[in-house]
Amino acid sequence: MRKILRMLPLLIMCAITAMGQQTRITGIITDEGTRYPLPGVTVSLNEFSTVTDQGGIFILDGVPEGKWIVELSRDGYDATRVSVQIGKDPVDLGRITMRTYTGETQSEGITEVNLSELDSEAGDNNQNVSGLLNASDDIFTKTAAYTFGPMFFRTRGYDSDYESVYMNGVMVNDAETGRAVWSEWGGLNDVTRNRVSVENLAPSSFAFGSLGGSTNIITRASKQRKQLKATFSHSNKTYQFREMLTYSTGLIDDKWAFTLSGSRRHGNGGYVEGTFYDAWGYFIGIERKINEQHSLGLTVYGAPTKRGMQAAATQEAYNLTGTNYYNPNWGYQNGAKRNAKVKSYHEPMFILNHYWTINPETELNTAISYTIGKNGTSALNWYNSADPRPDYYRYLPSYAEQDENPDPTLVNDITNAWINDPARSQIKWDDLYQINYLNNMEGRGSSYIVEEYHIDQNQLAVTSTLNREINEHINLDGGIEFRKYQGKHFKVIDDLLGGQYWLDVDQYAERDFPNDPNSMQNDLNNPNRKVGVGDKFGYNFDINLYSGTLWAQPKFSYNKTDFFFAGHFTYTTFWRDGKMKNGRHPDNSFGKSASQSFNDFGIKGGLTYKFPRRHFLQVMAGYLTRPPLIRNSYISPKTRDDVVPDIQSEQILSGEISYIYNHPNLKTRLTLFQTYFYNQVEINSFYHDEYQTLVNHVMTGINRSHRGLELGIEGKLIPSLTAYGVLAYGNYRYINHPDATITFDNGSKPDTNEIIYCKNFFVSGTPQTATAVGLNYTAPKYWYFNLNINYFDRIYLDFNPERRSSAAIENLIPEEQPLIAAISRQQKLNDGFTVDASVGKSIKINKVFININFSVSNIFNNKEIITGGYEQLRFDFAGKNIDKFPPKYYYAFGRTYFLNIGIRI
Repeated sequence: MRKILRMLPLLIMCAITAMGQQTRITGIITDEGTRYPLPGVTVSLNEFSTVTDQGGIFILDGVPEGKWIVELSRDGYDATRVSVQIGKDPVDLGRITMRTYTGETQSEGITEVNLSELDSEAGDNNQNVSGLLNASDDIFTKTAAYTFGPMFFRTRGYDSDYESVYMNGVMVNDAETGRAVWSEWGGLNDVTRNRVSVENLAPSSFAFGSLGGSTNIITRASKQRKQLKATFSHSNKTYQFREMLTYSTGLIDDKWAFTLSGSRRHGNGGYVEGTFYDAWGYFIGIERKINEQHSLGLTVYGAPTKRGMQAAATQEAYNLTGTNYYNPNWGYQNGAKRNAKVKSYHEPMFILNHYWTINPETELNTAISYTIGKNGTSALNWYNSADPRPDYYRYLPSYAEQDENPDPTLVNDITNAWINDPARSQIKWDDLYQINYLNNMEGRGSSYIVEEYHIDQNQLAVTSTLNREINEHINLDGGIEFRKYQGKHFKVIDDLLGGQYWLDVDQYAERDFPNDPNSMQNDLNNPNRKVGVGDKFGYNFDINLYSGTLWAQPKFSYNKTDFFFAGHFTYTTFWRDGKMKNGRHPDNSFGKSASQSFNDFGIKGGLTYKFPRRHFLQVMAGYLTRPPLIRNSYISPKTRDDVVPDIQSEQILSGEISYIYNHPNLKTRLTLFQTYFYNQVEINSFYHDEYQTLVNHVMTGINRSHRGLELGIEGKLIPSLTAYGVLAYGNYRYINHPDATITFDNGSKPDTNEIIYCKNFFVSGTPQTATAVGLNYTAPKYWYFNLNINYFDRIYLDFNPERRSSAAIENLIPEEQPLIAAISRQQKLNDGFTVDASVGKSIKINKVFININFSVSNIFNNKEIITGGYEQLRFDFAGKNIDKFPPKYYYAFGRTYFLNIGIRI
């Protein structure tokens, strides 16, 4: 008893200390559109939970110090998560807005706020806000992603391989192209909506990041909304129907969480004739909470997809067929439409995560993932026969017109056939079968086949990310990433089209080396091989890659300033392993090649200064190197293992400065940016008319400059009506004359070197001017309406580098300056307007929530906007006729619609 009495003061002191380490969190939840308070919102923080009262107010008592995630949920609204830093004193979150659930795929994200010294909404001094504008909140980012998407707008003109995407902390970008393929989890909208996105050089808690930004999609089962949800959609775009079903249990007995989701998107005819779409999606998420510190999560997902593709066409073909959506990839076979170019893929991914809360200030997320699957694309192939493509340039009226003595009757007959006979513009499948049947009678192989070329991947990846709160001002993030990749490249016979076999030889080598029977062999180990359906032929090789990354990032947050530094180091090595011995390159096509290894690094940093009354100034800069992409490293990997001469890493120097005003009724961001790219590589393979053979055109030492401004303004006219405006104005150009090397695929001639005169040419494939103005209306009874007007300009065609070489204008005299200018000039495409609108309604019947949304894009059916295209890589060197091989274009869809109905319990 005496011992207990002696220990009593100590126990009391411990209790007082423990109480001192807990605090109260308060706040008010309002509707983002109306600003009205929201009652009945569930506010959760681990085991702490409460519900907002009629005034939208909540109170959470007894919350310990540390960094926590506050989760907000209410029927009819997007789930919201707020990351808070809790100190010793009670904190007031102030006003938090929730967005009405629209049923669209949007980034929920996590708003990161340090609340140790954050004043309420009424005050403006001593603000301590980190993560000013989450990607889901920034009006410019939202508009660029959704409104500008149909025009293939690329933020700041960056290619998609400059953006990194993670799934539960594992990078999912393709190891060879560098791009993230979002369709690999297509149709799984319900379970991939939780995501954290950072733009451009901004700091990230899950990775060093990429120049174009980074996104981490969080599919953790315990973080999924508890629900049973069914969705039906109808559209006239790439598919007609979509069905989705999702069931998520939430955390059961504080131990298990399960999520299942499945979908199908399908249609026998898309907006473009001859296309089709058949895609499934599946998702399984399981999490086991072991204790308060450890959890294990398993994620499995995939999206088996098969779709008929569209091809670009010349304006002449569009005019002759009377539509800017003519598609030369299809024709009728036995009365049914058949597409020759079909994309088919299924690359499931398995992720095992270990979530470890080491202490309230430190978390470690470790993941191991494995990907395997197939990815194939079919195409027509032919041997010593007429070109089966209906829009081949020799089949068009313009070819007959370019004859030295054109026959008007012949030109008129060809024109009338194109206009009046639909079969003239389609693949004649029945004719291809008939020709092969005749070959069978003579004992010969097929003249026409459908082949399917594959890049089948398997990859093992391991990542580990540490997030450590050192004190209330300093956070440290860091991690390691490793991946082992193999890509199997080959093609197979998909359909012999009624024939008996296909002879596996190279017809160009057969023509160029008639006295050398070895040269025409695609595989000297199996010469003159007759192949059938499913057999590999033509080429067969593996690409192997190992890469590892180490990164770290301290972030500092104070009353007036936030700043960060980050750095990473990456080691990459890759090699080719040939499975066939090519007859044109017997010494460097079979077996393992030499490895290409690169050491790269990146550094970046940023500073945010917080002026009074919600004004912010933000500056960020970075210097990065990155290894060359595999697709731009091997000159002709299908035939040999030669790499680009003097292959080097790419260098990137980038900086930006932003002014931000962040008020509940008015948000503004103005950003000026400048990025330089050095030592880029571009490889193109095509039939060269002057050399009359297949060549590989390699441009090296390409330098580009991307500069411009981004402006986003969003303000409330009245509580339920918001107006916004967005402007992207860029100047993306080539800033030097790169070197080029032409290698001949069959080795018939020595390499040729030249200079490409493209300095000051514009980067193609994206509008360099894009703007939108719009209105968002949110009615009190869960109606919402959106209208926006969009304008796009300064879109440039992808140019043929050979037309910008000295050979293209060789022998032209000064008097022919107009022709020289026409050959060299880059084509600017026309500008265009579109108008979009959407309307929606949310309905609650007992415990059933129904959401209906209907959107229309390009309301006024503008079918004259060219989104992009390319100059054909063939050029008339002899006649200097730029119209002999005219450009090919893609047009933006006309009026399209999307109806979405969601039912959730």
